[in-house]
Parts: sequence; structure tokens; C-alpha cells
Amino acid sequence: MSEPIIEAIKVTREFSGKRGRVKAIENFSLKIYPGDFIVIYGPSGAGKTTALNLLAGMDRPTSGEIILFRRNVKDLSEEDLAKIRREKIGFIFQFFNLINNLTVLENVIIPLLPTDRSETDMIARAEELLSELKLIGKKNRFPTELSGGEQQRVAVARALITDPEVIMADEPVAQLDEKSAEIVISLLLRANREGKTIILATANQALVNKLKQNISKIITLERGKIVSEETPKARKHSKQK
Repeated sequence: MSEPIIEAIKVTREFSGKRGRVKAIENFSLKIYPGDFIVIYGPSGAGKTTALNLLAGMDRPTSGEIILFRRNVKDLSEEDLAKIRREKIGFIFQFFNLINNLTVLENVIIPLLPTDRSETDMIARAEELLSELKLIGKKNRFPTELSGGEQQRVAVARALITDPEVIMADEPVAQLDEKSAEIVISLLLRANREGKTIILATANQALVNKLKQNISKIITLERGKIVSEETPKARKHSKQK
């Protein structure tokens, strides 16, 4: 069997709150294999975003272990983690995280700046994605000139531009109208068919139902704990050569 590319082993993440220590995630274990489509489902406050941040090495567990591309997060420096995220992971954030004084095109290109790709190549790739997302006519606009749905589609283009192995999406269609949501979901499904690993967090049961035939595993969280696991679509993990 192939090895997991990301693994959480009995992970707990605590934060300090007004009433003392609060466990945002407790005893969370999950194996993610290449080509998986994982959905982390649960209501607001269930710990979905915290789980994504831990799985991406953007946060460190209070206890337990995160294995990220066969390396233990506890052994990695912030510089090491940033390099892994930059090269292997694309993020679609719930609140966009766009830079308001950069144009749409410039926002999309940002993840490519540390690479050795030419400016012509970067612009061509960004314009290709913006065309697919029906935004090419707004490439020179600023984020504040766009609707919330348009900003989210820019964030999707930015996540995809590095051709990452893993795409992490936190409520990727929550701000979108039905047509825009269809475009984004189609792109994620196509990326998954092409071998990309998708980890999607959502509180939207209708979205989960819509994606169900494509999902490798559904993890349901409540108050930071896994309360159920479902495997709608079994994955055949390739053997190691």
C-alpha cells in the first residue's frame, strides 16, 4: 500500500480561553492518501478550520503528531513548513485573504513569486485560471472592486496556480452564488480526477450530499471530536514500487 501523504495521530489542540484551556480538536486521527477527496464536516465551531490548519502544518498540536509528506511537524522549523506549504499545498481560505492593494492578476500570481518561473509564464498561467473562473475581464481590478463571490474565485485561482499536490479548502463555496459555486466545485473535482488530493471543510450538508459519490472519506466533527467516519468511495491505494 502507498504511504499517507498527511497523517494526524491522536492530535489535540488546546487554546487559552476566558474559562481556561479549551480543546478545539481532541484525539483527532486521520490518514490521507494521494488522490483522496476528504471532507471534514460539522457545524460552526466544531473545529474544522483548526483541523485544516493542523493538517497543513500552519498550526502545531498541543499533543499528538502530524506527519506531513513523511516528515514529523514537530521536527520541522517554520522555514521548512513554509517551504512544504509553498511547494505542495494550495489553500482556499474561508475569508479570501486577498491583498487589497494588488490587482486580481497580481494576487493570483503571488504563490509563484518565490519560484524561478518567468514573468510571461506566470501571467499566462494566471490568465488561464482566471478565464476558467470567468474573471479574465477583471484581472486589473482590485479586490475591493469585486463582489464576495468574485473574491472567492480569485482565491481559488491563487490556490491552484502552483499546481499543488494537495488542495485545502475551507468553505470554498460559502460566499458564492449557485453558478459560481458550480464552477469552483467542477475545478476541484477535475483536480481530484487528475490526481490531486482534496481536503475540504464545510458545514453545508447539501454540498456534502452533492459531492458524495466523489468523496473518499467524510469525517464528522462535533466540539472538536470525530463522531463519525464514512467512506462513500473506496480508494485503491497503489503499491510502492
